[in-house]
Amino acid sequence: MDVPTPRDDDPGPSLLRATDRARQALRRAQLVLGALAIGVAVLVGAAASGHEVTTAPPGTTLAEAELLEPSPLPEAAMLNPTLATRARWTTSGGLLRTGSLRVDAGLPEGAMITVAVDAAGEVVDARTRIADSRVTGLTAGLSTLLACWAVLALCAVLCRARLDALDARQWADDWARVEPEWTGRAG
Repeated sequence: MDVPTPRDDDPGPSLLRATDRARQALRRAQLVLGALAIGVAVLVGAAASGHEVTTAPPGTTLAEAELLEPSPLPEAAMLNPTLATRARWTTSGGLLRTGSLRVDAGLPEGAMITVAVDAAGEVVDARTRIADSRVTGLTAGLSTLLACWAVLALCAVLCRARLDALDARQWADDWARVEPEWTGRAG
């Protein structure tokens, strides 16, 4: 025996109100936009992890130092780790200073490096800290994801509140029409 099955394109009666269909569409939009936010967060995190952020120790400023001679070769630096390279830099007050700095091995003469300088113009540390790019990317990506999801949640709450208000008004209108007959007050 052949039993008829309902078809998706069958325009039969539906118990769904317009607001119910709007809620379904809102849920689908939330899923799609939530997944899109993950993609955006991954892209932002990847872009942020590609940038190095140099930070100076507290109470110092960053300055660019120019090497006046090539830094020792990596082989010489392995034998004597205290080898230094002469360099010059400009202080925050505009004075030109010259001195020996510990820098990475194998840099050519004229190379520019970032150093931390104190208020007197002395180099505090030739090796300024560079924020870990993985941590930077992860922080940027998670921050972006949480911000996107927060905005998405706020929009969903506002849309649902509007749909609830429409439902309440529709229920009130329907009840006002049916109530006299249902309670027996019609007359």
